[in-house]
Amino acid sequence: MAAAVEDRAVTPAVAIKVIREHLVPLLSDVHRPLISIQGQPSWDKIRTLYPALVFASESQQEQLLAAIGRMIELFVRHTDRPPREIEFPPFIEVFSFSRLCGYLGVPIAKPLLEIDEGTGDLYRFCKYCWLPVRRKDVCAFHTTIVIGAVDASSQPACAHISLKQAQRLRAVFEQKVLALATRDEMEFHQSGFGLPALLPPSGLTQWLDARRPHLARLVRNQAGASANGLRILSTVLYGEELGARVVEAIGGAVYLWTPITTRAEGWLAAWAAKSPRGGARRRATKLLEE
Repeated sequence: MAAAVEDRAVTPAVAIKVIREHLVPLLSDVHRPLISIQGQPSWDKIRTLYPALVFASESQQEQLLAAIGRMIELFVRHTDRPPREIEFPPFIEVFSFSRLCGYLGVPIAKPLLEIDEGTGDLYRFCKYCWLPVRRKDVCAFHTTIVIGAVDASSQPACAHISLKQAQRLRAVFEQKVLALATRDEMEFHQSGFGLPALLPPSGLTQWLDARRPHLARLVRNQAGASANGLRILSTVLYGEELGARVVEAIGGAVYLWTPITTRAEGWLAAWAAKSPRGGARRRATKLLEE
């Protein structure tokens, strides 16, 4: 790859050309969409290829993907002096969502919410669940600081297990989120960009059934007489009061719910796989019962 550029200045267009000529042929047809950039090449777009390949390699246990990702990382880093910095995204579901939006030409915006501590980013998740961070890297429910008593019916689904349970669940939770985000992106590419990978403005129930089955079950259990699927979804994910504020914050851009549902589905799938039995399980909320 170094020989291919010789002493020329390496622009994003040159870089992606070299990557396609030298690295894409090493990939199977299934994995080639991972090295895909829509529109005009840019360093920001090319930087996303490295973490995408690494995440996919971890999800699918394909070491070749990680090796190719590393080659891209080294190539991009050393096409400038001093070497370019490449930051690894903190949340795979948000990273994957941003890539999907880029392919579809959909504007990307971080949904913000006013909380007691100021303006909160709904995509800056608690490390144990999908709720927004309140202090350090945890939410109000997954902290050692005891919060005031809250009516169980107004709590989000993930708040009904103990901090110790959440800590034990974390590794499997992260694996499930990684697998789901990777699956969504791969299937989106394989469908020729036709798969509805983002939460649509209508047909919420059908989309959840197809893309987020564990979350769909919770929403269906909570539906009752209400026909407002988005309101029910927000209540399951955030509780009644906060959920209503999140609905207002996101507004009509319902596709912004996508990475939140990815994280919630991963958490629920992890709970289904690793949840305790007996008394510990019975003490968990009925929201988490199968």
